[in-house]
Amino acid sequence: NEFIIDRPNARRHLAFGFGIHRCMGNRLAEMQLRIVWEEITARFSHVEVVGEPVRIRSNFVNGYSDLPVRLHV
Repeated sequence: NEFIIDRPNARRHLAFGFGIHRCMGNRLAEMQLRIVWEEITARFSHVEVVGEPVRIRSNFVNGYSDLPVRLHV
């Protein structure tokens, strides 16, 4: 399992719904995430995962509740 943030098909997911049920704020959320990652990569040489991720799985939310990382200058 790898998280490749700059993969070619990164926008092909169902996280914000699909079709008529698509989230109205999805573009804002994508922009916020892009800015956060731009700022992190500008300030740190790399991000190291230092613990096991804890996943959330339900009918409504899939993701991580905990992902311990270390930011290296």
